[in-house]
Amino acid sequence: MRTTMTLIAAVAAAAAILPAASAGPQLAQTVRVTEADYRITLSTRPRAGTVTFVIRNASRESHDFRLRGGGVTRKTPMLAPGQTARLRVVLRRGVRYQLWCAPHADKGMRATFVAR
Repeated sequence: MRTTMTLIAAVAAAAAILPAASAGPQLAQTVRVTEADYRITLSTRPRAGTVTFVIRNASRESHDFRLRGGGVTRKTPMLAPGQTARLRVVLRRGVRYQLWCAPHADKGMRATFVAR
């Protein structure tokens, strides 16, 4: 009986630890970005953590992609029509990030999001 109680206590203790151990770092997220008609569209709102933006220029003009916020500033080279690029960044929860295409920001090609 004592061995059974010890075993039950050990299993209960292990079960209590497992949820905390499995709550480790989140997997990297991929967000697809479409640049077209002077707007930037995201496939989903990015989460905090490592995010890979896959940017596709679906326009007839060249565009770049810039991101700034939380002490991070990153950009792609100019993308010709049909080209794609990847940009990997670490986002912080609750921080507002700005996105824009430098040559066309004044035409409305910009967006913002808060990492959730």
